[in-house]
Amino acid sequence: MTNILRLLYQQYLEKFPGDDFLNEHRGTAYLNSTVETFRFYEPYLPTTGKILDWGCHHAPDACLIRSARGDAVELHGCDVRGDRYRLFYDFAGLQYEYLQDPIHLPYPNDNFDVVVASGVLEHVPFDYESLKELYRVLKPRGRLILTYLPNIGSIAEWWRRRRKRPAHLRLYSKSQAFNLLLHSGFRPLVLGFQDRMDVLPTKGGNYRVNDAAFRLLRPLLRLARLERLSSCLCAVAEKATYL
Repeated sequence: MTNILRLLYQQYLEKFPGDDFLNEHRGTAYLNSTVETFRFYEPYLPTTGKILDWGCHHAPDACLIRSARGDAVELHGCDVRGDRYRLFYDFAGLQYEYLQDPIHLPYPNDNFDVVVASGVLEHVPFDYESLKELYRVLKPRGRLILTYLPNIGSIAEWWRRRRKRPAHLRLYSKSQAFNLLLHSGFRPLVLGFQDRMDVLPTKGGNYRVNDAAFRLLRPLLRLARLERLSSCLCAVAEKATYL
């Protein structure tokens, strides 16, 4: 799966080499993290049905879903950006919608089996209002998958602020994320930390990783409860008809 993404990045950047975002995210650490995160939430995806990649950007999640589920799922994507990443959308067979409004979505009620939100919620103007809108478009007992939600205790977030390069203005604790989901009508099924403490920016802004060393350290970090310093939170929640 990593090779699929690597090839898509390569093909796109050959045509548009000046895309700074994709140039930064084409590195091995980011690609491995994307695939690892997908493997975390893949068991919560339906074998058939409709899936929305909300705030999809260049839609790496949709590409991985298409690779894993084939034609059995109907994939939709939306973002406030245009469709500049058509190469990725075409690979995923994505039905893309350019959003004219930062909150309201152009979909009917009870429409999707799953909504995937990868690194999106922290960027919207009103997180609670956006979650209410996702609640509206999900079917009863449909699932919301949140990944790359910036953790208030993150080493990486602290480092960026120390370098005066904050990537996120809004950070979340585990309890804040839990309560936000509950108050938006969702029943959290899984809520935890994404173990990406191995990815830290160097002085030049690039990222380095030693996956082999970090795999050995993970059990010790968890034993010491240091997983709370992980860079991100992730969650799977279910649309509840009552709480």
